[in-house]
Amino acid sequence: MILANLMMKMNFKKITIFAFSVFVTACLALPVFAISQVGEGSPALKGFCSRISELTLKVDQRINDREAKLEKKHQENLDKFAVNKSERNAKKEEGRDKRDTNRQEHYSALEAKATTDAQKQALAVFESTVEAAITARQTTIDATIASFQADIKRAMDNRKVAVDAAVSEFKNAEDLAIDKAISDCASGIDQKTVRVTFIASMKTARDKFQSDKQAIEKLRASFEPLRVARKAAIDKAIQDFKIAIEGAKNELKIALGQK
Repeated sequence: MILANLMMKMNFKKITIFAFSVFVTACLALPVFAISQVGEGSPALKGFCSRISELTLKVDQRINDREAKLEKKHQENLDKFAVNKSERNAKKEEGRDKRDTNRQEHYSALEAKATTDAQKQALAVFESTVEAAITARQTTIDATIASFQADIKRAMDNRKVAVDAAVSEFKNAEDLAIDKAISDCASGIDQKTVRVTFIASMKTARDKFQSDKQAIEKLRASFEPLRVARKAAIDKAIQDFKIAIEGAKNELKIALGQK
């Protein structure tokens, strides 16, 4: 039961590390619109063509800084995931070692009570049944946890890929909007028209980015079925173990002449 409880209480708060990408990426679209949202007749509008290169360089720097922070945070969370996994496995093995020692002491106490050959044979069967039940439980739990951890890691990777793709697509759209604005300015197109076109292009890019972000958020829904399946598999392993142990105990009591 100790092992089962330990596994059932895995700190799934760590899984919420995936949410960091939403906050960071959601901020990426904001600087460009701060540039474009100026009033009619303002100095920014009059000098839109002369300032666009300078302003977009600042935007690009902010985006690059945020991307660097995003990548750093993602790596930190991967490291935490690995450390937590290692610590849980270590605690699991430590708990099993303690229970193995206690079980051997219990076997020794039972062997002292077995005086006839029939009783000794019954005790041997009991010990064999218990060890088989323990092995079956541990094997199922280990396989379930390993599969669950692999699925979570895969979900983390998939989310990272999706976020990177959304950010990359937004940046590409931004580059195209900027290139067109620069080209239109060089062609002598009215700055008001250039600005309006630029804002429209960036709004399309932002809307697409928000749509992608919402799709990425839905990936979190895939975590719950993993937790449900893990719990069901572990609960069944524990229940099967209890049934096997209870049957073995009853048989041993009969062999030892106990009620």
